[in-house]
Amino acid sequence: MISEMEKINFPANKLALATMLTFLLLSLDCAILKGESRIECQGKCEDFADCNEFCQRTGFNSGQCYPPLYQYCCCTT
Repeated sequence: MISEMEKINFPANKLALATMLTFLLLSLDCAILKGESRIECQGKCEDFADCNEFCQRTGFNSGQCYPPLYQYCCCTT
């Protein structure tokens, strides 16, 4: 059964989740959200010495490590 404390905290948990998702979406580049460019994540940034250079060498316009943890090298067209 759900305790009274869990009933009280449930809306707070939903608010925290909504806040995190909003922050994640806002942290992405506007061009990606508008669909003006295509993004492809190639792998973990630790696997590439220079994410931007790798992406340009493989035919993309640019590359960078994206939030929230800046761990994936993502290339854009």
